[in-house]
Amino acid sequence: MKKIILTFALATFLFSCEDYIDVNESQSNNPLANIINPSLTLAGAINNFTSNQVVSFNSFGNEMAYIWALNSGFTSASSRITYNFTSSDEAGLFESTYLNADNFQDILDSKANFPDYSYHFAIAKLFKVMSMDLLVTTYGDVPYSQAFKSNITRPKYDDDATIIPALFAELDEAREYINNPSANVVPLGNEDIVFNGDTSKWLKLINTVELRMLLRLSNTTNASLITLRNARFASLSIDFVDENVTSNPGYGIATLGQRNPIFRTWGLNAALDAWSSSNRANAAGSFCAKLLLGQLNTATVVNTGLADPRRPRIFSGTTFTNIGTFPTTEVARVASFFIGRTGSAADPANNAASNRDAYLMLAAESHFLQAEAMQRGFMPGSAQSKFDEGINASFDFYNDYSFTDLPNGTLNAATYITSSNSKLGLGWAATPDKISCIIHQKYIALAQWNGYEVYIDHLRTGFPVLPLPDGINSVTNRPKRMIYPSSEYSTNATNVPTVRLDEIFNVNDKTPVYLQ
Repeated sequence: MKKIILTFALATFLFSCEDYIDVNESQSNNPLANIINPSLTLAGAINNFTSNQVVSFNSFGNEMAYIWALNSGFTSASSRITYNFTSSDEAGLFESTYLNADNFQDILDSKANFPDYSYHFAIAKLFKVMSMDLLVTTYGDVPYSQAFKSNITRPKYDDDATIIPALFAELDEAREYINNPSANVVPLGNEDIVFNGDTSKWLKLINTVELRMLLRLSNTTNASLITLRNARFASLSIDFVDENVTSNPGYGIATLGQRNPIFRTWGLNAALDAWSSSNRANAAGSFCAKLLLGQLNTATVVNTGLADPRRPRIFSGTTFTNIGTFPTTEVARVASFFIGRTGSAADPANNAASNRDAYLMLAAESHFLQAEAMQRGFMPGSAQSKFDEGINASFDFYNDYSFTDLPNGTLNAATYITSSNSKLGLGWAATPDKISCIIHQKYIALAQWNGYEVYIDHLRTGFPVLPLPDGINSVTNRPKRMIYPSSEYSTNATNVPTVRLDEIFNVNDKTPVYLQ
């Protein structure tokens, strides 16, 4: 791995350059590196992380969790359908995430030259941790202690059981930068494309990210991590995200590269005269569609007759497909709400979709995380109240939009909560295992927006109980990790562990420790 920093010129024109979102450029001999202060690099680094999350990790999770499937007339040999994963699959989850993490490390490494950028260092710490959390959760053992050292091109792989405590320590350092900044601290400016300089909101996000990471360890059998989890919960500040966390560096419609990442990927093509191929290939996965349509009757979910009023804003149409099947009739498509393009007039719709904020975390996720932690006894409070708040936050999200021509008008959360309360797997009263209804409601709230977290919830809790892709007979469950990319086997062969296909479906010493 090599150190990667933002060029001075690109940083200067961050909001006007067509390629403003691309900060992953190698500049190992850049003579201006020592004068690129954190305010010039932070926005680009955050935006690269955001794009990676809402496109790469999101699409991976949406397909693996049966939220998305293939549309009519499309065929695919994707390993997300065949489960025949190799080192050539999902390489971007590894490579792009390390590039992003390294950009944040570059900001941290600039402290000697720019000691008064405490708030910038706090944000860089947080996003570095978030990047490493994605890697540890997806792969288990990964480079960490040597990953960001410019004099080490072949870093060792660290045990994820040792990385996780170090990440919590880095979160503490992020808090310290905010709570005890340098005497002449430089305030956050326009480069804070998330909270516009509000450090109290950054502290809430740090706490919520820690909550998410602690709940990853909810079922681990690793004694040291159990001790760590319980100790961290005991000292965790009960002050979490209570609004949707968004990012926007100045998205615009002028060119494809400047548009909101969801719209440029799943919206219209560059010419704005046809749907993108990614849009046309997407359809509703059968499990998610049945859950929304009120057509499930299983051992864990019985919601027959309860159509979710959010469904028209998640998927258009009412038919659906299984992963791996290719029907000849049209199936439910991704609704316009997701890509941000609603309304009858094309130009206003395209502008709104292009300029729309990207979502780093929905408020609903924060509430459902708190509900789960309370239900498991990790935190004080009413799990049911937080559960209801999660549903309310999801309805608020789907009601909050600039266009008025949304399907079904204003959605009523209270009516839905009352109706779903008697449904196994969705309602609090009807579901003996409260973790089940929390995770199922979280699945609906995060569907399409953070498919990765939905997929990880399935792996760590067993909920939802998802069918396998059509034609999969050799395994009985989804993969618990990915195989390291080919680039690691070719450039870091002495350190990268060998992982076989059969090993990713079972719990073993190569499984991420949160699942062991």
